[in-house]
Amino acid sequence: MRTVEHFHAYRWIGQRATLDREDGVRRTPMDSADPAVRSSPFPPFRMCDYLLKPAGQICITTTTVGDAVEWLAKQFDELAPSLAHPGRLGPDPRTSLVEEAVRYLHYADSVSRGYWLIGERYAALAVVHCPDFHAPHYPCPAS
Repeated sequence: MRTVEHFHAYRWIGQRATLDREDGVRRTPMDSADPAVRSSPFPPFRMCDYLLKPAGQICITTTTVGDAVEWLAKQFDELAPSLAHPGRLGPDPRTSLVEEAVRYLHYADSVSRGYWLIGERYAALAVVHCPDFHAPHYPCPAS
């Protein structure tokens, strides 16, 4: 098992049309030379690419799995009343999120979830292990 250094948490909520329009920015690797890609507020497709975004996009930084999971659970609780299709998430989506997050984060991996919300909106939540083992050469955004 790897030693857990710390985690950075990210949250984005916005209109589906905006997210669709920015699809190219989200797919472009963050290690590209394009500064617009790094500064984009939109969630990247690769989890490790969150670490190349500005530190101002970090919601919290924590050194414990418990705090990271607590943050995710709180975010889910805030979003739950606005979920567009809660029945599609299974019988207990909050418990599933918490259990999976504990499992992934305990082994120094990252976790993300996306939820469709009423009003054609989308919410993206992510907790990223830093350093990320998929891109150990990425610098910590908070340093």
